[in-house]
Amino acid sequence: MSNNKGISLIETLIAMVVLLLVFLALMQTALVSIDANAANLLRDEAISIAEATMNAARNVPFDSVVTLPAETVRKKIRALKDPSNPSLDFPFTVTRTVNNLSGDNRQITILVGWQWKGENYTHSITTIRKSND
Repeated sequence: MSNNKGISLIETLIAMVVLLLVFLALMQTALVSIDANAANLLRDEAISIAEATMNAARNVPFDSVVTLPAETVRKKIRALKDPSNPSLDFPFTVTRTVNNLSGDNRQITILVGWQWKGENYTHSITTIRKSND
């Protein structure tokens, strides 16, 4: 009679395959989480750029508020590691548009755009400004 108290090679291989599948699933979950965090970080930065641009537009005299061409704002975002961009400067495109609603009312719209992993994203904020006359 033989002694079969150990683990066979087949059982060991099956256990290793099951562990491999579990680790691959955990790795995929971690990658999705990291990508979502990076996208949220970029969105937060776009919001802060839009708010700063809007505050600057609110502080300009009413008659001087004009539409400006799109400009590129580069921000250092340390949490993103992009091999194609070693300086970690991330470009955001900022456009300020002003529409005359009536003689003493103007609508100011700030549009911030950026590209992440081949997809275009935008964030816009709008306010209405009344003449101080």
